Amino acid sequence: MTWCILCHNKMQEQVTWGILLGTDPDPVSCEPCNEKLTKIFGTRCTKCSRPMESVSICPDCIRWQESAEYKDVFTQNQSIYSYTESVKEVMNLFKFRGDAELIRLFEQDIRAAAKIIPRKMILVPIPLSTERLMERGFNQAELIARIARRKILHPLERIASEKQSKKTRKERLSGGPLFRKYPEINVQGLSLMIVDDIYTTGNTIHQAAKLLKEAGAKDISSFTLIRG
Repeated sequence: MTWCILCHNKMQEQVTWGILLGTDPDPVSCEPCNEKLTKIFGTRCTKCSRPMESVSICPDCIRWQESAEYKDVFTQNQSIYSYTESVKEVMNLFKFRGDAELIRLFEQDIRAAAKIIPRKMILVPIPLSTERLMERGFNQAELIARIARRKILHPLERIASEKQSKKTRKERLSGGPLFRKYPEINVQGLSLMIVDDIYTTGNTIHQAAKLLKEAGAKDISSFTLIRG
């Protein structure tokens, strides 16, 4: 008998050829819990993955592109899920209550999405501050990057310890620098993909990408689990 990793209810046994042959992973969550993970389907912003009614660039990305400081610092963000109330509930358990095992809920979708990541891309997980890492016990961006099974590099250090999730949009965009780059880690000429859990205002990704671009990275994109 197996138990759902999220609601802890008993799950009905599933027997498929994929499970029998070992090509499909054993399910870790029940169907009602699976339905809480709302995937982004259809048209989306060509820059940040925000769901859109038509294929275009969203107003937020237009504003970023109009910024002399951040224009063209990265090419595109890809996200898997929309930040619905049910997804928010799962993320609160995952991040703020320290249940790292819940990363298994997203594992199959992360691996499927990672198949289109070019092999040349090196993943750069967004770092946590030392204080936040000790409090949480794990870095969610690091867990996502490991599942993607690509080379990982850690050229950035977090210098801001305040929780971004507790800030308003205005506070996030008007705040100071979030990171600094380790000078001893060379990114010159590399193709990098920044990895984080949630893309909301885009401030975190743009700040990280700007530092990497200034350090000589060839091209930069990003992958986030959720588009808020």
